[in-house]
Amino acid sequence: MEALPSGTVTMLFSDIEGSTALLRRLGSRYADVLSLQRLTLREAFHRWHGHEMGTEGDSFFVVFERAGDGFAAALSAQRALARCEWPDGCSVRVRMAVHTGEPTRHEDGYVGLDVHRAARLAAAAHGAQVLVSGRTRSELVDDLPAGVTLHDLGWHRFKDLPEPMRVHQLVASDLVADFPPLKSLGAPSRLPDPPTRLVGRERELATVHDILAGGDTRLLTLTGPGGSGKTRLALAAARQLDDMFNQGVYFVPLAAATDAAVAWQTLVGVVGAAGDGAPADLVAAQIADRPVLVVLDNLEQLAGAGELVHDLLTAAPRAVVIATSRRVLHLPGEYELPVPPLDLPPARASFAEIRTSGAVALFAMHAAMVKPGFTVTEDNEADVVAICERLDGLPLAIELAAARTKLLSPQSLRGRLDRSLGLSGGTAGRPDRHQTLRQTIGWSYDLLDDDLRRAFRALSVFVRGCDLDGLAAVALASGGLAGADPLDVLASLVDLNLSTVREGPDGEPRAGMLVTIREFAAERLAEADEAEAVRRRHAEYYLDFAEQAAEQLSGSERLRWLDRLEAEHDNLRAALSWALSPDLSPDVSPDRTGTDDDRASIGLRLVGPLTWFWYGHGHAAEGRRWLERAVDQNTEGTGRDYVRAVHGLGVLLIQQGEHEAAQRLLERALRLWRALDDPEQVARVLSSLGVVHRMVGELDVARPLLEESIAIARRIGAEERLTTGLSNLAVVEVDSGRNDHAIALLEECLEIDERNGDPSDVLIDKTNLVGGLAFGGRPEAALALLRSILDGIAALGDVELTATAVELAAVIAAALGAATSAARLAGAAESMRDKAEMPAPPPDIALLDRALGPVREVLGDAAWDRERDLGRTFDQAEALALAAVPEPAAVAEHIGQQAVTGARPSVAGG
Repeated sequence: MEALPSGTVTMLFSDIEGSTALLRRLGSRYADVLSLQRLTLREAFHRWHGHEMGTEGDSFFVVFERAGDGFAAALSAQRALARCEWPDGCSVRVRMAVHTGEPTRHEDGYVGLDVHRAARLAAAAHGAQVLVSGRTRSELVDDLPAGVTLHDLGWHRFKDLPEPMRVHQLVASDLVADFPPLKSLGAPSRLPDPPTRLVGRERELATVHDILAGGDTRLLTLTGPGGSGKTRLALAAARQLDDMFNQGVYFVPLAAATDAAVAWQTLVGVVGAAGDGAPADLVAAQIADRPVLVVLDNLEQLAGAGELVHDLLTAAPRAVVIATSRRVLHLPGEYELPVPPLDLPPARASFAEIRTSGAVALFAMHAAMVKPGFTVTEDNEADVVAICERLDGLPLAIELAAARTKLLSPQSLRGRLDRSLGLSGGTAGRPDRHQTLRQTIGWSYDLLDDDLRRAFRALSVFVRGCDLDGLAAVALASGGLAGADPLDVLASLVDLNLSTVREGPDGEPRAGMLVTIREFAAERLAEADEAEAVRRRHAEYYLDFAEQAAEQLSGSERLRWLDRLEAEHDNLRAALSWALSPDLSPDVSPDRTGTDDDRASIGLRLVGPLTWFWYGHGHAAEGRRWLERAVDQNTEGTGRDYVRAVHGLGVLLIQQGEHEAAQRLLERALRLWRALDDPEQVARVLSSLGVVHRMVGELDVARPLLEESIAIARRIGAEERLTTGLSNLAVVEVDSGRNDHAIALLEECLEIDERNGDPSDVLIDKTNLVGGLAFGGRPEAALALLRSILDGIAALGDVELTATAVELAAVIAAALGAATSAARLAGAAESMRDKAEMPAPPPDIALLDRALGPVREVLGDAAWDRERDLGRTFDQAEALALAAVPEPAAVAEHIGQQAVTGARPSVAGG
C-alpha cells in the first residue's frame, strides 16, 4: 500500500448535489450516472497524485501532498464533468471543497479538526461549485491558470467549528460561476433581517455610502430623536456596504447597555471573539487586523459612549464605525449625519408626488400589511397626508398609526389621532418631534383595555425581552390576565406594534419592546405606582430561574443552560441592580417600598446560584463585583445564603490570582459551614482551601485539607464533592513527585464521572490525567490521551481548560524533543491566559519552566523567544492543531525523557 502523506496536506471532499432526486428520476439508470461520475473524478485525482481515502455512494475524500495538486484536481474534475454526456439528458452537478491543514494520521486514514473543516466546507457548496479555504489560498502560487481566478466570499461560520473560515470560490471562464449564498451558518458579519423594505431613505442611504466609500471617514454618527429611523437606516447602509467590508459587518445592539463593561461584553458576543477574559482585548484580537464595519446601535443611554468608540477604533485600526445616537459623540474625526423625518408632500403636490413621498409611501406600506389591498387614492389622500403631517413624518409614529387602519378608515383615524394627541401629557421640555412620538404611543396605549395596559407597563421591566414564562410570571401575575395564555397577550400587544417578537436561543418566542416604547411603558409603570411590585416579581422570577439553572450546570444539559443564562444575563443584571445597587442602573425606579435589608436578602440569594455561571463562562470580574456588594450589604452575616456568597467570592478571587484575599474568605466560609453543620459544604470549601494553599506552594497544608474533604465526601456519599477533592489532591501529589498515586486518584475520579455521565467533568478528568502521564515520564501515553480529547475541549469553549491542554502539549513536546513546537505551544498558552486575565499560579509556572528548560537550552534563548512569540499569534484552532501533532520529525528523533513534576488544572470551585 502506498504510504500516505503526513504533516501539512490538502484534502478534497466532493459529492453529487441532489443525488436522491436523481435516483428517483432515473431508477436503475442512476448506476450509470454514478459509474461515470466516479470514473471521471478518479481520472482527475490520479493525474494530480491524489490519495483516495474513502468513497461512499457519490462522495469522495481525497488527500494531496501539495495544495496546488488538490486545486488542479478540482479544476480538472469540474471541466471533465462539464463535458460528460449524462443519461436521459439529466444534469449532474458535483460540489467540491479544497482545504489545507495538519490532520492527524490515524490507522489507515486521518482524524482531527481539519478533516471536519474540509467536510463542513464541502457541505456548504452548491452543485458545480468549488470552494477553497483561506489556508489553501495562502498555499497556492499567485500564477493561476489562464482564465482561472479565486473570488473571495469572506468569512463564514460552520456548525461545531470554533472559529470562522475564510472562503474563496474557484472561478473559471469555462465553468458555471453564479451560485446562491453558501449553506453555512452565515458570515460572522450576518446582519439582522429587517421585517420590511426601507422606504423614503434613498437620499440618506446614498449619503452614507458616499461618506464611507471614500475611505477617509472611520466614524459616522447617525443622530436624531427616538423613532426617526436611525437603526433602520444604519442596517440598510451596512447591508449596502457588505462587499466593501467582506471580512465582517457587525450589528451591535446596545439599548440594554448602561456601562462600558456590558457594552464590551456585547461586542464580544457579536464579533464571535473566543475566550472569557478582558472583553476589550478579546474584541481587539478578533478584528484588529481586519477591515470591518461595526454598527453600534443606541448609544445615547450608555455612560462613556465616546470613550468606548474611541477605544474600539484605536484597538481595531482598520475598523469603521456607524453609530446611532440621539446626540453626537464629540470625537475627533467624527462625521455627524442627522436623520431627518421622512419627506412630506409639498404644498399643491400632484397625486403622483403625494404617493411617492417618503412619509405617505411608508404609511401605505404598513397600512397594506394589516389591511390587504389598502392603497392611497384620490378619495383618501387628503386624510393620509394630514395624518403624516400631524405625525411630523416620524417613521415609528407613522407605523403605529398605520396599524390602526385595520379598524379605522384614514378619515376616522385622522380625527381620533388629533383628539388623542391633545390629551397626552408629560411632554414639557421635550423636543416637538419627540412629543409627537410620545403622543402617538400614548394613543395606541389608550386603545388597550385595563388588563392589557397593566401587562404592557409591566413588560418594560425586562431588559432585551423575556420568554413566555417570564411574561406570565411577571407581567401577567396580577390583575385580570393572571393565568391567561401569555402568547395571546403578546399577540395583542404585537398587533398594536407595542411589542416585538423574536426567536430565542431555544427556538421559543421572546417578547420585547423598541427602546422608545419601553421608555414610555416604564414612565406609565411609575405613574401607576406599580414599579416596585413588578420589579420585585421580576427579581423573584429570575431568582427561581437562576436556582433552576444552577442545578443543571453540573449535568448533561450544561451547555443548553449556559445559553439560556447568557440570553437572560441582562435581566439577571437588572434584578441584581434592583436588589443590590439601584443607584447604578437607570432601569431601577426610585419609588421603592420595603427595607433595604429585604431587598439585599433577595440579591444575596441570587448571587449564590449565579457564581458558577460567572466562574465558568467568562464573567468572573462582573461576578466578583456583584458578590462583593451582596456580602457587604448583608447585615446578618451567618445564614446559608451569606456563606455561599462568601465562598463564591473566594473562588472567583482564586481565578483572578488574588490568593491571599481568597484564603481569608474561604477560611471564614469554613468556620461558618462548620457552625451550620453542613458536611457537604464543609467538604466543598475544604477543597477550595486546598487549591489556594497549593497555588502559593504550601503543599503540606493543602494535602490534609484535601484529604479531609475526600473523607467527608466518602462518608456522606457526595460523589461530586468526592471527584473534586480527588482531582485537586492528584494535582498536589504530582507537584510532590508522587505521580503513580496521582494517576490512581485521577483514574478513580474519571470512573465516577464517566458513570455519572457529565461530559465536561470527564474532559477535566482526562486533561488532569494527561498531566499525570506527561509529568510522570509517559509522554507517548499522554499525547495519545490528549489527542482523543482535543475536539471535545474545543467544543466546550472553556478558555482555562484549553490553555491547560496547550500547556500540557508543550510539556509533552518537550519530553519528546520537539523543541520548536514546545516553544510555540508555550507562547500560545501564555497568550490565552493573558487575554482571559487568568494568570498561571507560581507553582505551575515553575513546573512548566522545569519541564521546558532542557529543550530551551537545546534551541537557544534567542530561537526559543522567537518561536514562543510566534506561538503567541496562534488562534485556538492553530494551537490545538499543533498540540495534536507536535513536529513528527522531532518526535522520531526523541532526545529522551526529562525529569519533571507537576499537573493541572485545579478545580477551585468544585
